Amino acid sequence: MENPDGLETFNREIRNRIAGRRSPRKIWVTSLSFCLRKAALSTYLETSKYERTGEMLLGTLLHRWVQENVEFEGIRFEVPLEYEIADGWVLVGKADAILGDKVLEFKLKGFNPENGPGSLDGMEEPSKTWKEQLNAYLNMAGLQEGYIYVFDRDGLDFRYFRVERDEEAFSKMLGRAKVVITGVGDLEQGKFPAWIKPRYTNECESCIFRAICGAIDRPWERPT
Repeated sequence: MENPDGLETFNREIRNRIAGRRSPRKIWVTSLSFCLRKAALSTYLETSKYERTGEMLLGTLLHRWVQENVEFEGIRFEVPLEYEIADGWVLVGKADAILGDKVLEFKLKGFNPENGPGSLDGMEEPSKTWKEQLNAYLNMAGLQEGYIYVFDRDGLDFRYFRVERDEEAFSKMLGRAKVVITGVGDLEQGKFPAWIKPRYTNECESCIFRAICGAIDRPWERPT
């Protein structure tokens, strides 16, 4: 029998409450730049707070340093942002700062000429994932322009790069969010989302879910 409009969403909300899950259900912007299977597992198991890496902690210290040491009128730090997807799901993130009508992101980077630019001056543009994330914040905040500040991890010099709002790229990110939602739905029905593959081949090396995926399939061994 076909459910009336809204009934399936209502049923899902009851199931979420029985399982102790909060509503609305959240997907973090930062998770969508990487393996969507990991994002689905993290969302389903609610393990995101246990997944912070040393690099992420260093980034948090950088954000705190900027916030505590740079006094500038009209700037807001750690600005929470949300974007409703569908059926009780929201995309969430936290912009490092918003200055007037511009979103600012602060990134810490080490430089090694063997696997990238050897110095801050030699960096031509920020990484694809950083631009994706800033673009998501621009779309979520309804703003048109942002800047990625890249700080040299060794010398704390910095450069900044301008990013313009790209609605098409944001639509693709929302498409990845819907993949995560489908993957979570599979897990809730006792099915493993093996159909979701890692975005980058080296992601599995340090993933906390490697043992789980290894018991089902071994995505890191797929042909590149």
